[in-house]
Amino acid sequence: MNEYLGLFGVDIAIKKLRPGAEFALYNNTFTMWECQNNSEPPTWEEINAQVKADQAASFSESGSEV
Repeated sequence: MNEYLGLFGVDIAIKKLRPGAEFALYNNTFTMWECQNNSEPPTWEEINAQVKADQAASFSESGSEV
């Protein structure tokens, strides 16, 4: 996941939570979901928690605050 270091957002969070999954979103609805290990899409609670964690990590590395 080093390719996503310092990045945050919904798409990055989904890629971190479900590596290898292919997806499409319309607003907050998954319109397409394909995952090689047959996992379900992450919940919005999981996604939001990942975005917040990524933001905190990004800003702590840069010395800024959210």
